[in-house]
Amino acid sequence: MHRMTRHGVFLVPVLDRWLAFAPLHGVAAVVNAAAARDLRRGAAVLSNGALADLGRVLRRVPSNAPCPPDGEACPPLLGIIPTRGCNLACAYCDFGGSSSAHTTMAPSIAVAAVDWMAQRMRDAGRRSYRVHFFGGEPFLAPEIVAIVVHRVRLLADRHGLAPYVDGSTSGVIDAGVCEFIGDYFSGIAVSLDGPPEIHNRLRPRSGGQPTFDHVNRTVARLSEMPVELCLRACITEDSVEELEHVVRWMIDTYRPSAVNIETLTPGVASRRAGLKAPDPYRFAARCVSAYKVADDTGVPVVYSAAERERARLSFCPVGTDAVIVSPDGRVSACYLRPEDWRSRGLDLDVGGIDTEGTVVIDRGALGRVRELPLLKPRCARCFCQWTCAGGCHINETYPGCAVDYTPFCVQTRIVTACLLLRDAGCGEVADALVSDQRAMERLACHWWDPFDSIGDENVPVTGEASPVWPRGGEPRRAQSGSPP
Repeated sequence: MHRMTRHGVFLVPVLDRWLAFAPLHGVAAVVNAAAARDLRRGAAVLSNGALADLGRVLRRVPSNAPCPPDGEACPPLLGIIPTRGCNLACAYCDFGGSSSAHTTMAPSIAVAAVDWMAQRMRDAGRRSYRVHFFGGEPFLAPEIVAIVVHRVRLLADRHGLAPYVDGSTSGVIDAGVCEFIGDYFSGIAVSLDGPPEIHNRLRPRSGGQPTFDHVNRTVARLSEMPVELCLRACITEDSVEELEHVVRWMIDTYRPSAVNIETLTPGVASRRAGLKAPDPYRFAARCVSAYKVADDTGVPVVYSAAERERARLSFCPVGTDAVIVSPDGRVSACYLRPEDWRSRGLDLDVGGIDTEGTVVIDRGALGRVRELPLLKPRCARCFCQWTCAGGCHINETYPGCAVDYTPFCVQTRIVTACLLLRDAGCGEVADALVSDQRAMERLACHWWDPFDSIGDENVPVTGEASPVWPRGGEPRRAQSGSPP
């Protein structure tokens, strides 16, 4: 498979205008068709005023494009999977749920991983030390969690590192675990799909018993503790129209640090349960409305595929040199099950911990994983290639996947465009976009976004060549809250 060609500037149709987006320059602007034509031809720099300023910015060669790591592995993150076991039987879970093996990581493996990571951070001159607990349900192995947390704190203090420990949980944990999280964790993400009528259908125990009351108590406790609390909701076809209500209810009830919303990833379990992913156009419209709820409350809403704060090469830990240690001591780039990788023709193991307690990294395997974010031909024409970065390597942009946009692509393109419009001070344009089905379809299905390759026939001339700027009369940076 060939490497995709990445681009730095894009033009995307928005109603009767165009969104000019330069993620590596941190700039987004709304322009009319004639201005878009002049920008494409390079004529804008010959004019005066704001359009010329924008033209010069867009033609500047960026110097900050992310690239794959090289040399020795230097992980930004150490992932620990204390156990694959779980105490829930979520209706959409293809991890095995409560039927997963409850094999627990040996303390020696946990210590070896933590020690290796600390040494790598010290050798690389890093100042922080981040550890994330994945599952299953990591707190079904509380002894391993405690060993890792306390050793991380010890070594971070010894080497002058700032520890950041976080993790994910179902929320079906006891009060003592909550206290431990409050005392020693920097952040925690709790899966909560909505009020009782939504959550209990989607996230029951293995016998079908409801879990909302237990999760509600957990989240209420954690919301009173000095920890960054993220509530993570899975949105389905049945709950998408309630999305704004769910987000406002979460914020009003718990005042979390953030609310993360993701759509259902269809699989064997979800199909058996009769669950479907939401229509991507409905999700996009409701998602944009949910972001407006966040404006009113000050609690951020996050759709993780619409990252705008920085350009990124990969959607997830894969390809970033992050290492995730499984209960059996395998060192991998992905927390999903190996059988999921293999079904896509991938091997994401990069090493292991041997019987002597030494972490061994396979340089060849590491190099192959580092290349994966560059092997996404579907993304080559999309303006989200530096923001979404292709989504999941297993579920979305695996080797040999179709080049056509998927429902995930459709919703991500619309949501990202609307958030960029909001960042640029053109929220009313975003609102008009999600109210117009044909306009959403035109944006979502636009074949070729890159600015430097767009055909003239795709930018019809209507009106004078003048930009439609946001407030202030000059290009604004795409990042929310950044100075112009």
